[in-house]
Amino acid sequence: MKWGSYIAREVTKPLFLIVGIFIVSVSPLFMYVEGFVWPGLQVFTNVWKQLMEPGSLIYVNPTSGVERDLFPFILKAFESSMTILGIALSASFCIALLGTILLWRAPKKVYNAFVATTSFLQSIPDIVFVVAAQMLLVWLYQKTGINVAKVSGAGAEEAVLAPAVVLAVLPTMYFFQSMLELVEEERKEHYYELAVSKGLSKSYILFMHILRNMFVRLAYQAKFLVSIMISNLLIIEYLFNNLGMTSFLLDYSQPPVFFVTALLFFIPIYLFLKLIELVLYWSTKQEVSL
Repeated sequence: MKWGSYIAREVTKPLFLIVGIFIVSVSPLFMYVEGFVWPGLQVFTNVWKQLMEPGSLIYVNPTSGVERDLFPFILKAFESSMTILGIALSASFCIALLGTILLWRAPKKVYNAFVATTSFLQSIPDIVFVVAAQMLLVWLYQKTGINVAKVSGAGAEEAVLAPAVVLAVLPTMYFFQSMLELVEEERKEHYYELAVSKGLSKSYILFMHILRNMFVRLAYQAKFLVSIMISNLLIIEYLFNNLGMTSFLLDYSQPPVFFVTALLFFIPIYLFLKLIELVLYWSTKQEVSL
């Protein structure tokens, strides 16, 4: 890897994305009753001036019309969304990886049964899992009197554990199915037969060779998986009544507010994907472009 060209490329990419976010943010300014109308250059200049002074940005509640300072309030929403997203992503990956390792020595029928089950569960709409999880928590509370997890947000008391668990369901099945299929494909490679013929244990082959190759191939699906989780986060925050980042994206359509919110979403996700690239390169010496 040529680090000079890599750094130049990775600095250029986010600049184009930021410009794209800005264009999407100001797109409502073109929409009038008469149709698509050019609002004038001064409108874009005003938006840019507001973005240059983020401390003075305000958002307007669409229901009450009350104006509030965007910072530091939006940081609370950022913390809530990123916490739920982080817990869900970490839990789903770890659970799927553990399940894959445990099934490594399972009979072929059991292996195929788990692949078929995860494929079926992925076909169920996300909202079904969300509603079912809420009903289950309420039912457990009614039967036992134990509040396992908050099922609804309320001001500063945001529900975190329940939304994270629900958000992790589909990614867990996706990870699990993908890992099982990739491991099975690696088992058919010639190096696996060669390693077995040399007397290496299956566990050694799994941890030293198969998982390493699997992680590289799985990394190419990271963008798709993160995008799916963000779209599901919208549904979950709405049904759990959490005030998160998706609420700002949908409810507060002022261009500066939308731009800042989208940028706060983009920066950690972009850095996360770049971190995956570097970790895989350092550990496997294989370049992965996400």
